Amino acid sequence: MKKSVLFTLSLFILFSAFNSYAAVSSASPKGDVTKIKLKNFKEKAGDYVGKTIKLKGIVDHVCEHGGKKMFLVEEKSDARVKITPDENLAAFNQDMVGETVEVIGVVKEFRLDEDYLIEMEEKIKADSKEESEIHMGEHDGNKKEEHSAEDQMEQVNRLRKKLKDSGEDHLSYYSVEATSYKILK
Repeated sequence: MKKSVLFTLSLFILFSAFNSYAAVSSASPKGDVTKIKLKNFKEKAGDYVGKTIKLKGIVDHVCEHGGKKMFLVEEKSDARVKITPDENLAAFNQDMVGETVEVIGVVKEFRLDEDYLIEMEEKIKADSKEESEIHMGEHDGNKKEEHSAEDQMEQVNRLRKKLKDSGEDHLSYYSVEATSYKILK
């Protein structure tokens, strides 16, 4: 009996040593999980909002400020998908950049409309006024701020043009809120 238990334990340890991935999970997926190719995500995401999917790609970037988002890409495609961890999943690690990962998560949609653009403009104006009162004229004319109010307003105007050109009342941006991922070897 002891030999049987030791043999089984040895097989388990051997199998674990040759396991081909590291997995991280916050919860098991509920219901069906649909596998979507990364290159098809943009076209199909609208059909899967609120549903659980599986994606595979190469980690192109992990946010340096807390690891709260990463982006997946694939070779021979210009597809790029934003992945965020759900509330139960730890932040992504910088060491993941360049790794191939398989992500299971829920498709999320962010809708950008005219009301949102107006809110953005008001916030930029308020922040700009507050910042100019704080700096008290200590501005280095040779140095352009990374996210100046002018740059932010240009971004709002580009988004407004894109919204108008779309002929729709909103623009949809899709991402995946990860419930689990595994690094493939």
